[in-house]
Amino acid sequence: MFGFYLNNHRTARRIKVGGATIAHSLSFAFLITVVAAYYLLLLSNGTFQLFAPEMLDKAFNSMLVHLLRGEFTVDREAIGYEAFTRDGKTYAYFGMFPAVLRLLAMPIIDIAQAHLARLSCLTAVVIFVALQLRMLLIVHHSLPAASRRPEFLAVMMTATVLSGPQLYLLGAAMIFFEPIFWSAAMGAAFNLIVVSAAFDGRDLSTRDLVLLATFAGLALNTRASIGVALYLGTMLLGAWTVWLRYASDRGTQQFSSQATHLLTAILPPIAILSLGAVVTGVINFERWGNALTFADFRYYDRRLTAYPNIIEVLHKYGDFNIGRLWIGALYYATGIPFLLKAVPPFTEFLRARFFNIEFPPNIPVLTNPLTIILACIGLYRVWWKPGPCTWHVAILRLSLLGHAAAVLLIFAAIWLSLRYRFDLAPFMTLAALIGYGSISITVTELPESRWKQVLIASIGLCCLGILSSHYMLLITKVQNFSLPMDVRLTLLPFAPFLHSLFDQ
Repeated sequence: MFGFYLNNHRTARRIKVGGATIAHSLSFAFLITVVAAYYLLLLSNGTFQLFAPEMLDKAFNSMLVHLLRGEFTVDREAIGYEAFTRDGKTYAYFGMFPAVLRLLAMPIIDIAQAHLARLSCLTAVVIFVALQLRMLLIVHHSLPAASRRPEFLAVMMTATVLSGPQLYLLGAAMIFFEPIFWSAAMGAAFNLIVVSAAFDGRDLSTRDLVLLATFAGLALNTRASIGVALYLGTMLLGAWTVWLRYASDRGTQQFSSQATHLLTAILPPIAILSLGAVVTGVINFERWGNALTFADFRYYDRRLTAYPNIIEVLHKYGDFNIGRLWIGALYYATGIPFLLKAVPPFTEFLRARFFNIEFPPNIPVLTNPLTIILACIGLYRVWWKPGPCTWHVAILRLSLLGHAAAVLLIFAAIWLSLRYRFDLAPFMTLAALIGYGSISITVTELPESRWKQVLIASIGLCCLGILSSHYMLLITKVQNFSLPMDVRLTLLPFAPFLHSLFDQ
């Protein structure tokens, strides 16, 4: 499939209409269609049903109906066991964007009864992957001609589509996944703007900053961790752009004459960021009585039954605590904290700091090894050894600093979950893209025999990631109580260590 795409891409470069390549666009569209069909196969458990019930899949529908009445509440029967009750009203803590997105379907269906979660999750993941592939092509074509290795590009494209959290989180379209998928897509769109500028060696334009601010505002109203990271990244990049354009004129008459130009350049992204923050603040205030609170678990209906230690943990350590950073990092890197949570004396230590550490544990060096290795190479190159490349290193550094905020928030959070690994995607994928460009340049200097060894190793790592990611997807389906029992039992023989889940 990827060989077909690359061959078409080479041929298509000769056929241009309006600066775009017809065959390139068609082959890319074909590739994304195949990807979408395969993802639907996985998400629908082999049925290809796009509009099917999912757990709590009417919650965002209900949120939209209430929002159109000027309310920030949700029907209790729609939100079910994830309800928060405050002053006798029922709320959800999820961001509003997935609900607002359903406006597109209102003219043609009864929004209150529709099953749209699967379509929404699938769309978000496909957009994420399409943007990742687009960035790979941008980085690939930014390289010197001698450094462009189509075989390596094909391996990377295969790994992007068939491994990593974008694949093994397709176990279900539960309410928890929808904001995570959409925020990852927004992070990828943010990165696409950054990559387009940085690997072209140019500064960010006002239009770029406006787009970055727009995605940051949308992300803040989708998932707070990614929203905060994109806000920080936009502010850092905006400040850098202003300094770059006008620092040389500081204190001169020319700077004064350019004040209007400065305001024209910086006010639009500031206005968009402000609007996004105000909208989020209003929603938070209406829900929790505090504009800066995204979720108040004191009002969580299950706090006394499913999570009796939640109030104590919140009182001692809060929603986020830097003391949890190393535990969170260990969980997302190895899964060890989950394995130790039932082993004394670690049980009390972990129970005092987290109100949930979810199964299954995951080892990302198995599920997406290429991303991990290339990200390490990319971080090393961009921070300590930029080299003679024409990339705009400052833009890449500031973007990574912004994304690092999401990484720290997830590591320091009160809840550890496999699905939260997707919040690390903007940071990891951007670093991996830098690593891909760096290693492509490096192998140019190697003998052909060494290059073949590198290629064979990358193919092996890609295959490892594909097999491990698909097996992780299988495990998540077996242990997911929201899936039909016949699906879980069909897959159970491939994960016999999960038999205890069915003996309870």
